[in-house]
Amino acid sequence: HLSRVNREDGRRPGFSLPEIDFYRRNNTVLSAVFAEIDVRDVHYEQDSTSLRCPLVSGNFFSELGITPLYGRLLDDRDDQAGASPVAVLGYDYWQSRFGGDPRVVLKTIRLNDRPVQVVGIVPARFGGLGVFANVWMAISQYAYVTGAPETEITGWGAYRISMMGRLKPGVSFEAAQAQFRSLTAELHRQQPGYLASGEWLKVDPILPSNLPAATNPAELLLLSTFILLVLLVLFSACANLGNMLLARGLARRREIEIRLALGAGRPRLIRQLMTENLLLAGLASLASLALGRMAALLVWRIAGVPSNLRIITDWRILAACVALGLASTLGFGLAPALQIAKGGLRATRARKILVSVQVAASCVLLILSTFFVRTLQHSFHAIVAYDYSHMALVDPSLYLHPYTPSEAQRLTAEIAARLRQMPGVEAAAVVSFPPVLRPRLARHPAAQFCLAEVDPAYFGAMRLPLLEGRVFGPADPDPVIVSESAARKLWPGQSPLGKNLVLAQQSHTVVGVVRDSSLNRIEDPESVEAYLPVSAQFVRFAVVVVRTAEKPSQLSAAMQSAAAISGLHPLVATFEGLIDQRFEGIRKMTRVLGSLAAVATLLALIGIFGLLAFTVAQRTREIGIRMALGARGRDILRIVLGQYLLPFGSGALAGIAIAAASARVMRVLLYGSLPFDLFSFGSGLLIFAAVALAASVAPMYRALRVDPVSALRYE
Repeated sequence: HLSRVNREDGRRPGFSLPEIDFYRRNNTVLSAVFAEIDVRDVHYEQDSTSLRCPLVSGNFFSELGITPLYGRLLDDRDDQAGASPVAVLGYDYWQSRFGGDPRVVLKTIRLNDRPVQVVGIVPARFGGLGVFANVWMAISQYAYVTGAPETEITGWGAYRISMMGRLKPGVSFEAAQAQFRSLTAELHRQQPGYLASGEWLKVDPILPSNLPAATNPAELLLLSTFILLVLLVLFSACANLGNMLLARGLARRREIEIRLALGAGRPRLIRQLMTENLLLAGLASLASLALGRMAALLVWRIAGVPSNLRIITDWRILAACVALGLASTLGFGLAPALQIAKGGLRATRARKILVSVQVAASCVLLILSTFFVRTLQHSFHAIVAYDYSHMALVDPSLYLHPYTPSEAQRLTAEIAARLRQMPGVEAAAVVSFPPVLRPRLARHPAAQFCLAEVDPAYFGAMRLPLLEGRVFGPADPDPVIVSESAARKLWPGQSPLGKNLVLAQQSHTVVGVVRDSSLNRIEDPESVEAYLPVSAQFVRFAVVVVRTAEKPSQLSAAMQSAAAISGLHPLVATFEGLIDQRFEGIRKMTRVLGSLAAVATLLALIGIFGLLAFTVAQRTREIGIRMALGARGRDILRIVLGQYLLPFGSGALAGIAIAAASARVMRVLLYGSLPFDLFSFGSGLLIFAAVALAASVAPMYRALRVDPVSALRYE
């Protein structure tokens, strides 16, 4: 993978076709060069869902070694000027939209209201490079699909296309890097106005580690938390196992005493117990492979992972499973074996320690899982500063048509005026790159800015009050309005009005300050907002945001009709739906965490039940004697439960403390200043208490039902 790098703004987004052609013709280190443009705003027929439609060079699939599932894939014939528009469908999209019908091949479908022939289906194992694509077409169809002028990719200065290549045999990355540095210098001499001074090309291998992954703090923190909770589940299960092994050993106390009396040494007894434990561990490790695969498939389905990401069980997973099983057996089986061989009260002490460990781990799991599930369900409304439940977005998709900037500006203003006149509509405003739909980011030395190009009516429609200054007018030269968090970060203790702010390599004058919208905060807690007037460059991408008096879904059809202009088929979407779609990955992770919490609940239930049941069975004779002597039910309960109050209490307190500390860190990293949700924390604790009570019912009932006469004959 090749990317342009310079000293001023780091890596730049891509290349133009003339530049790719220059590098293809002049390099001697690559056997092939192929390219890709990620186009997102593509719609099938009248579907409102946007498709990912990468436009690729003709040799894209052949260089990646992809073979078709049905039909054929794109080739160089499809990437020629004047070629017929053809498309290749992604496996998941083919399954979901066309029901996996192979007869769709060679049929004509409509993408962005333009006829396109389907020529093939990619196999399930390929979903794209870095992004999961729905449809692929050739780069030569850029103007046909998008409606944009072809100069957006063919003119010098266009930065839209990703460039990749295949190294020739025996060529190292260092040699390729050196040649592309010299080629960049030569291109700078030929096109001095195109390349920045000191610009060069970075050559990186295309590996899974280079592909885009969860990079925003929310997803990274969720992934880290998931790994931590998985380890806690394992730890709880191991503590449970250790307790069961100890209970099993105590049940064999007479056997152990007889063996010792017959001359067996303690080392030999320990070897016997560990041999039994290792046999159990080996069988359990093999069984866990099948159960683990089924659980992983279930988690895959819950999380909605694309089908081209497969679960592969190879020798490394087998080795890791066996090693983990052996380590768990040695770690949690050796201590009980030592205690059993020694005998005495230490075994009881070890059992209580294991109880405390399991209670603490289970408590942390339940509290954190409940905290995450509840907090993430409600955090979006708490973080986003404006009320978006009555907001809708009308997208006329002007970029699909060859409108000039002045024509696009006139049409968006006309659509906004029509919408304002509708019954039930309170306000409408024009905005390019709305953060809820397609955030535009700009780096600044002091902050990461989330940019939006808006008209002056936007702030009233969004109910973002002006805190200082004014909105920009038509006579303002390069104005900008910043959010209050941006003002505090860049000019602490000062008024930002009249200050100079450089964004996207252009200087702007601050004319106003508005309240934070905070929409990008979940993905980037450090981001701040800035608002610019709608520019001629991006007016074709403008949409109209609408505030309604009632639920916007009830007015969708009326808004679509009001915004309809000859040749345009506007799309209407609610802010709630768009935000849910944007944060769907985080929501899927919460479902996985919820399933993990269910596993933790089951482990806690089994562990507590087994512990109390064993205690009742072990002390049946004692309970019978006490009942024969007149002990009442509460006395029996105190006897059985009393010995575990201290380990239960200490484990619960430790679990609460760990969960509280972890939740505090997560709130700061994930939610910024979101208040602590006491209800979600308390509900997790109540669930744990309910599980402990449910696990105690059956053993306690059995203890209260002991027949003194039968207990006196109990062996």
